[in-house]
Amino acid sequence: MKPLYAHRLNALPPYPFAELQRKAAEKRARGEDVIDLGIGDPDLPPPAFFVEALQRHAADPDVHLYSSSQGNIEVRRAIARFFKGRFGVELDPDKQICVVIGAKEGLSSLGRVYVNPGDEVGVPSPAYPVYGAGVATLCNGHVRTIALREEDGFLPRLREAEGVRMLFVNYPNNPTGAIAPEAFWPELADFCDTHPETVVVHDHAYSEMTFGGYRAPSLLQFTQNAVEMHSISKVFNATGFRAGFAAGREDFMAGLAKCKSQIDSGAPLMIQRTMADALGRYRGATPPPEVEEMRRIYGERRALAEKGLEKIGLKVTHSPATFYVWAHVGTDEMRFVEAALEKDVIVTPGRGFGQLGMGFIRLALTQPLERIREALDRLAAIQ
Repeated sequence: MKPLYAHRLNALPPYPFAELQRKAAEKRARGEDVIDLGIGDPDLPPPAFFVEALQRHAADPDVHLYSSSQGNIEVRRAIARFFKGRFGVELDPDKQICVVIGAKEGLSSLGRVYVNPGDEVGVPSPAYPVYGAGVATLCNGHVRTIALREEDGFLPRLREAEGVRMLFVNYPNNPTGAIAPEAFWPELADFCDTHPETVVVHDHAYSEMTFGGYRAPSLLQFTQNAVEMHSISKVFNATGFRAGFAAGREDFMAGLAKCKSQIDSGAPLMIQRTMADALGRYRGATPPPEVEEMRRIYGERRALAEKGLEKIGLKVTHSPATFYVWAHVGTDEMRFVEAALEKDVIVTPGRGFGQLGMGFIRLALTQPLERIREALDRLAAIQ
């Protein structure tokens, strides 16, 4: 007889996209031309300077040794320089920065630090599923749904988060692409400062994926009574290398580093140093030309997708950020998702991001422009 899983694992919801992926795999096996706009995994390669740095640091004489759970100090100093130039915020690299093995690991580890069994975790809906499953459920906490309503611009009503142990926010937002207006940040900072019982975590994975002159701010510009999570996955098209960093108040970072000391030995040093070198190519708030070009490409794709979806009658959330397009398709988005799959196009059903995502679909613009155009033509043929 097989050992029983822990109750927390049994409490995880089923993977919402498994059946779609199975059907798509069958289509590919039959040789059908499937266009996948489902997963948020960049199709563009990392910049050449990133790959060159990784190759160079792989030969460093000390990278075969254990790293530090908090991250190499020279890397943390490089992150602090980047943060000062990009956001105008001074961080103490010894006490206010912790390197993580990608934002997903960092978010999950933070849950272990602060969420006790039975605690409530403020989880937006719709939202990145890790907040609810990877943090609340796996820490034996309870999800308190914080609605992100279309009429509110997909911003939370912070009064609904009163008393939660941990609160997640994410702007630019996955899955909706929404950005937070300037007035929201002081309001959120005031919540952080006046609610010491709540650890506010700003997931800033898409801080650098912005278009048309929009520049996403950091919550730490307004308060340091918070945690902000950053990732190299999207800014350098490096999802597979698994590196990022958390920044914020000293005790938050100390708790995260203490937790990680029992879970991992830090991100591989060669990848940490590659991240530091890549962030060092910023000149103040100005990214390197390769990142500017990436923005141009994704911005062009977004403009095409927004226009094309509206042309076929869908209500689109316009945004100057992320490579996700969020569109309302009716009360039951699964009908549209299934019909799209019949046309050999994979889109993500909104319900995979929470109950309030029902009726929406998300397109990840991780295909070349001509493939997105072809996908839109196929979607237009849905009756």
